[in-house]
Amino acid sequence: MKIFFICLILSLTLSLESKAESETLIIHLKDGTIEKIDVSQIQKIKFENITAVNEQNKLSSTLVATGNYPNPFGEQTSIEFEIAMPGNVEISIYDNSGNQIQKLECNGCQEGKNHVTFRRFGTFGRFLPSGAYYYEVRFGNEVQRKKMIVVGGI
Repeated sequence: MKIFFICLILSLTLSLESKAESETLIIHLKDGTIEKIDVSQIQKIKFENITAVNEQNKLSSTLVATGNYPNPFGEQTSIEFEIAMPGNVEISIYDNSGNQIQKLECNGCQEGKNHVTFRRFGTFGRFLPSGAYYYEVRFGNEVQRKKMIVVGGI
C-alpha cells in the first residue's frame, strides 16, 4: 500500500514539475477509465477511505539478497535472502582480487526468507584474513552481489 502512495505522489510531483511541457494530470483508474485534470485547477490532494491494495507478489523479483548479519564479523555471519518460490540457491564468496574462495548452497530452500551461515574458515583449511569480501547470491537467472567485512585476528 505504501508503494502505491509513493508512486502516486511521485507521479503527481513529476507531473507538476513538468508543468512547462504539460498542464494535465492523467490518472488511470482501476476500472480502466482515464481522468484528465488541469493541474492549475488542483488546490489540494486528499486521500480518504482507502482500505486495501491488492499485493499479489510482495517481491518485485524472484530474489532479494537482504544482506549479512553481523557485518562486519569475526568468526561467522548469516547471509540472508528472500526467494519468491522454492528452489536451489548458490552463494559464491570472493576475495578482493575476484578469486572464488568458497561456494555455499541451499538446496530446496523454502519460499520467503532464508539464510546460510558463512564461516571464516576458507578454502584449503585456512582462516581468511581481515578485509573486504564479496558474495554473490544466485537463484535461477537472477544474481545479486553484496560486500561483507571480516575483522579481528586469527
